[in-house]
Amino acid sequence: MPPYVQKILPDSNGNRRVRRKPPKLCSDCKETNECVKIISNKVNKIEEIVHNFYTNLPKKNNQQFSTFNAKFALNNVPCEVEYDLSKFSLEYLHKLVISTTQNYNNGSGSNKHPSSIYSKSSAHSASSTSND
Repeated sequence: MPPYVQKILPDSNGNRRVRRKPPKLCSDCKETNECVKIISNKVNKIEEIVHNFYTNLPKKNNQQFSTFNAKFALNNVPCEVEYDLSKFSLEYLHKLVISTTQNYNNGSGSNKHPSSIYSKSSAHSASSTSND
């Protein structure tokens, strides 16, 4: 019977993985580590929300952004006109903004239709010229 023989390879240490135990953390390090994990999770959630922001937006019709409703009174008859602002020139849009904001500011809240192009002051001047 042959004696028991063990073969030893010269490069046997290179094939072994040496595992080291992680160092034990003090209580301050544990708290810091937990805080870092919490903050990291929050940042990950924020990044996910930002990444998915565009896909989660409700789909809106672009037509409603280019539509302007003007409410006014003509000879004491309430009227409403709807404009498609996408077909207006930049110059006309500028004039529309100026007249709308002036009429809103002149009305000082008493105007029934704050987005009105037709103001009470112009209604008064129009009625006085028609009586002549």
